[in-house]
Amino acid sequence: MPSANLLPPAPVLPCLKSTFEFKDLALMSALIPPAGFSPQPASASAVAGQRAGAPLIYVVDNEPHLTELYTVLLEVTGCRVRAFNDRNEALAALKRQEQKPDLLIMDHLGNSLSTDRFMKLCRQICPGLRILMASGLNQHHLRFGSVRPDRFLQKPFTPDEFLREVKAALNTSPDGVSSGVEFNSGH
Repeated sequence: MPSANLLPPAPVLPCLKSTFEFKDLALMSALIPPAGFSPQPASASAVAGQRAGAPLIYVVDNEPHLTELYTVLLEVTGCRVRAFNDRNEALAALKRQEQKPDLLIMDHLGNSLSTDRFMKLCRQICPGLRILMASGLNQHHLRFGSVRPDRFLQKPFTPDEFLREVKAALNTSPDGVSSGVEFNSGH
């Protein structure tokens, strides 16, 4: 007879392929407000004013659950986020949008364009664009052409590590000078 102290085996979730994905799901569920949570209402003009000066960040990853996770983490800090699961779509938005992003967060792997070509085209459109690469690949094994990311974050990482890297990327321009972009990560 099994002991009452034994926990049942963890459920098998077919949509999750790795421990990193399970960690992402756990992080997302940790962001759900507790029962009874009631945010204070804010006027629409106050919210618009607060967000207007917030950093604009483009998030590009071919994994939708990761762009969703990054969006949640960044929006909680007050950032404005545009998420893309295709590099060509992100590039088209970068070309047509008048306001350019303060930061591009991307994975090394992508389906529609090579990493080097994508970064090069982004910097041609927006020369001062800072790039944070978040990848499960080891930084020391990656080869880059003429354009390199400004910062690199090895997956898996915690929300705090992610937000620290975002803050560091936003606070320094590609030439190493303070950018003046305000980012409130709570750290």
